[in-house]
Amino acid sequence: MKCDLPLLLAPAGSPDALIAACAAGADAIYLGGRQFGARQFADNFTDEQLKEAVRYAHLRGIEVYVTVNTLITEREMLKALDYLVFLYSIGVDAVLIQDTGLLFCVRTLIPDLTLHASTQMGVHNIPSAQYAAENGCKRIVLARELKSDEIQKIADSLSGYQVDLEVFVHGALCYAYSGRCLFSSLVGGRSGNRGMCAQPCRKQYRIMTGTCDQYGRITGTKSRNKPAYILSTKDLCLYPVLDTIVRLPVRALKIEGRMRSPEYVATVTSIYRKALDAIKAGTFHPDPMDMADLAIAFSRGFTSGYISGEDYSDVMGRNFPGNQGYYLGTVIDADVWRIRIHLESALIPKKGDGLGFISDQMGEGFVLGDDPIIRDGIMELSIPFQVSAGSPVFLTRRRVLNRNITYLLADPDARYEGSLSISCSVIFAENGTISVTGTVRDRRSHLHAFTCRGPETIAPAKTRSLTQEMIREHLMKTGGTLFSFSDITISGEEGWFAPIRVLNALRREILRAAEDAVVQSGIPGSDMVEIRDRIQNRPSCDGASISGPVPMQSRLVVLVSSGTDADIALRNGADRVYLLWTTSPEWPNDFSKCDQSIGIVLPGVMRQNEVDLFMSHLDHWASRGIRHYLVDAVGMGEYIHNVNPELHISSWYGLPVTNAAALRACHRYEFCTLSPELSEQEIADIVRAYPVNTGPEPAICCQGLLEAAVTEDHLCAYATITDKAYILLQDEKKISFPVWCEHAGRSHILNSSEHSLFDEYPSLIRMGIRWYIIDARGRGGEYAKEMTRIWKRRIESSLSDDEVRELKEQILRISFGGITRSGYRRGLSEIRSGV
Repeated sequence: MKCDLPLLLAPAGSPDALIAACAAGADAIYLGGRQFGARQFADNFTDEQLKEAVRYAHLRGIEVYVTVNTLITEREMLKALDYLVFLYSIGVDAVLIQDTGLLFCVRTLIPDLTLHASTQMGVHNIPSAQYAAENGCKRIVLARELKSDEIQKIADSLSGYQVDLEVFVHGALCYAYSGRCLFSSLVGGRSGNRGMCAQPCRKQYRIMTGTCDQYGRITGTKSRNKPAYILSTKDLCLYPVLDTIVRLPVRALKIEGRMRSPEYVATVTSIYRKALDAIKAGTFHPDPMDMADLAIAFSRGFTSGYISGEDYSDVMGRNFPGNQGYYLGTVIDADVWRIRIHLESALIPKKGDGLGFISDQMGEGFVLGDDPIIRDGIMELSIPFQVSAGSPVFLTRRRVLNRNITYLLADPDARYEGSLSISCSVIFAENGTISVTGTVRDRRSHLHAFTCRGPETIAPAKTRSLTQEMIREHLMKTGGTLFSFSDITISGEEGWFAPIRVLNALRREILRAAEDAVVQSGIPGSDMVEIRDRIQNRPSCDGASISGPVPMQSRLVVLVSSGTDADIALRNGADRVYLLWTTSPEWPNDFSKCDQSIGIVLPGVMRQNEVDLFMSHLDHWASRGIRHYLVDAVGMGEYIHNVNPELHISSWYGLPVTNAAALRACHRYEFCTLSPELSEQEIADIVRAYPVNTGPEPAICCQGLLEAAVTEDHLCAYATITDKAYILLQDEKKISFPVWCEHAGRSHILNSSEHSLFDEYPSLIRMGIRWYIIDARGRGGEYAKEMTRIWKRRIESSLSDDEVRELKEQILRISFGGITRSGYRRGLSEIRSGV
């Protein structure tokens, strides 16, 4: 086993949680300010609290990472950069980032700021990892869907870069791939890309199946299940396999939970700290009591996750979406208010512990007033409500755990007391002043020099003179602080007198100077004025009203799922079509038309084995004349370009572009599709801030079903669908979301209504947008034909109001669930930023 264990990284959603994480033994803390963080409902930190948090943590040898892991609009870019300068100036150890435009800016404007690629960046293969490394990230938080062998392959591919890896070990799991989920944004206007996720995946759904009509709409549906929490995952817990996880090539182990209480943070962090220390000592054995305490802290049921090789069915917790606690057993029978429980755990509840019962997806609980009666593994007790036989029983509160955490938080510096070691020289000068020079050794064994002076001059002794023993005795009274003295050299004390208060005040000055020396060592010495000047001089939006040059001839692009649909779209006016690549053996290797009008669109999630399969065919497709590729994730375009620079790369909205810098970051691309979460004004801001003919052109998804989420969950298999039936998810309001399942099982949940910017075309064309993309994948040839015709007339003709109305009626007739403009009226900036 490697000697250097990974860092333990704990969450802090509030100052109290920060103290709890430090007290429990975290090596590093991640937290968010009031701006641009992906947990806007946490308490988070004001700027002053951030300064104090960095000071507090650094004195205890703990690193601080700040989350700036949301998408940034053009008008916010300057403010975001200023915020990063502030974080850099106070000495944060790293900033977690999602936005590729912000990443692009920071590389040149604040080059010494340490960046970590957030899990929101969606790194799940080698191309994405190498992109992050090549663009300045020093650590990559990997997607939680990766298996251990994939992590090893990614690590091997990064051997030539100065970058390391981070994985989650405990806490809530997102149902969808992080950074690729628009579900909350589309159904409720609360974007996960802005830290406002409403967690629609924790709601109840039915799976409906039916047949598909000529326009790709699912009809004749019937239910396959009762309403259930189909999309709800269990919580991740790698504690039982932690000794295996630490063998992976990762630098940091991350606990999720910035929305959790300080008590939760203290409980989970302390258990993982103890486990890591035991692994280092070679004495680790999973403790059932620790597992119980982890579950009591918060659990929807535990899974060791994809990283341990578990399958999607082991990751999902479809029965109950809330906190359950630690499973004890099952109710055997209930008689009025008295029940008998068959215990399946060695943990015996005691007086003051809490019990919870889950029945019909509802939960009730109470606190034990007395020790329960237990005979032959059967627990008998009275309860204040009725439950049914067969109901599972959980331990939801453990008094001894609460007491231990209370003790820990009552003395949060117990583990750090005396950890900063001071060596100093105290000199009593002839004029009665006291000067001190010294060094302080921190917990990482780094030395920091300091100097200070006594708070007042002293007088010659009239009777009793100072002695070295007396001075040393008072200076070394550091109990209850972070400091201890390893060595004190004293000179010139003879013949002088000082009251005890003066020596005590001298000690305080020494400790204050030593503390400042440790803290200041983490503050950069860069010229902040120069950095801010660079930022102020960057191209930006001026906030003027929408206006701009009329663009060149608009181009109509259609995405399709089959070669037949590609031919239909081209015959009906598409300037270019992109055929969706899949791993299915039926996927066509040849095309009826191979020229500049046809290309390939890649799925947004491609695990490394899929990347390797795709890349193995690249030369063959190039020889057949396929030159255009539409990528849907960060890094994949650069990966293809490095193999064949002659190919033409563009990006779909899965690689989110929400500012002009993101366009500049994709400088070798032909066009980049702007995020459908953007408003009209936010789109105009990007176009205005982006110089013409300097790189990829902005494009718009003008029509089609937007992808709400992509997940490793196999919804078709869950519903025991073995044929090619079409499926929908129906929510509690009877709103239906179509689902497409890949050949490998991965599921794509689409929005309930069709995205259409038909009415907005005049505004878009005035802005300068000339690329318009119809997503006709999975909709069949009739949809591709009619929608291509409609939009071709829209972009090529001067239409009367009546003709526009007629075309819109045709769109409504063939669309799925009506039409929506998605974020076009609302935008990202109207979602609360926490400011």
